[in-house]
Amino acid sequence: MKYIVSIFRLIFGAVFMFSGFVKAIDPYGTAFKMEEYINVFGMSGLFENFPSIYIITSVIMCSIEFMIGFMMFFHLYRKAADWMAAIIMLFFTTLTLIDALTNKVSDCGCFGDFIKLTNWETFWKNIVLDVILLVILIFTTNRHNRLYRWQSLLLMLVGIVLVVGFCIRNILYEPIVDFRAWKVGNQIILPKNKQKPMVSYATYRNNETNKVEVFPMDELQQAYESDTAFAQHWTWIASEVKNPNTISASGFAMMDLVSQSDHAYDFMMQDDTVLIVPCVDLSKPNEQSVKRVLKYVASKGKPVAIITASGSGKWDNFITKYNIPEIPLYSTDDKAIEAMVRSSIAVVEMYDGKVISKKSWRSLPK
Repeated sequence: MKYIVSIFRLIFGAVFMFSGFVKAIDPYGTAFKMEEYINVFGMSGLFENFPSIYIITSVIMCSIEFMIGFMMFFHLYRKAADWMAAIIMLFFTTLTLIDALTNKVSDCGCFGDFIKLTNWETFWKNIVLDVILLVILIFTTNRHNRLYRWQSLLLMLVGIVLVVGFCIRNILYEPIVDFRAWKVGNQIILPKNKQKPMVSYATYRNNETNKVEVFPMDELQQAYESDTAFAQHWTWIASEVKNPNTISASGFAMMDLVSQSDHAYDFMMQDDTVLIVPCVDLSKPNEQSVKRVLKYVASKGKPVAIITASGSGKWDNFITKYNIPEIPLYSTDDKAIEAMVRSSIAVVEMYDGKVISKKSWRSLPK
């Protein structure tokens, strides 16, 4: 039994370290998920005056989860590790059961954006971990440290410094590993030589059954040929032309507030490298960051567009403050921008529909 307990410690510790690590890769992603939980449970008003609470709590949670796994895996402070793990598992098992029953949050984010699990998959994953932990709690007979106190303390300090430092690095810059749709190398739109032609559709209603059916134009031609009385059997309702070359990033658009038209497709498919400057809230980036971004995009001499979720009032203030009337601004959903970059302001470089580079403002030359 001693060997089974040791193996279970390694398994439990490895899962917790892995979970904490993938969250630490993208602390903002974890913070957004925490904010989502707070909102769906109707507690957003408690923290509206302290928005930084989410990212601070994210770092704390990632670090605690990683360190519990670290302690379990390396047999450090076993009594403390065992009971900390029990408290954490009790909380998360209860939370994921509520998620599974209510489905208020579609994904708990337990493995960040690296692995997506359904709510029930997450709950049963936690049940397996609960069983493993229960065996550890019941059958561990010796919870004294195997190492000298100074060795255990040194290992703990190394683990804490590494995970907290890793979190901070990924907050200040873009995540070191990107699991999202806008990762470098991803094709957001098919290149021009692989794009499909526009497709025309016509919608008709059957005069006998009132069934409504949408016909692609090639099928409509066949229907007319096979049914010589098609015009008597069907009544035309509407026609439309659809572009099959969609943007693979969910919810992304570049809306012109004046014309109410989406410029994303046309902008990204220019015969040149294009630069997109994402900024969720135009009032958030400091002056240093904005000037560094503007200096960088000016040095490139390429088509540039700024996208934001801010209202038009902030657009005017931003354009006046930084004297940038020549750069177009477009409106985009805040979640779409947050999926694109984590920095308050950044630069995404694209060519022929593919992401070439993605830089936080801190990564740009001064």
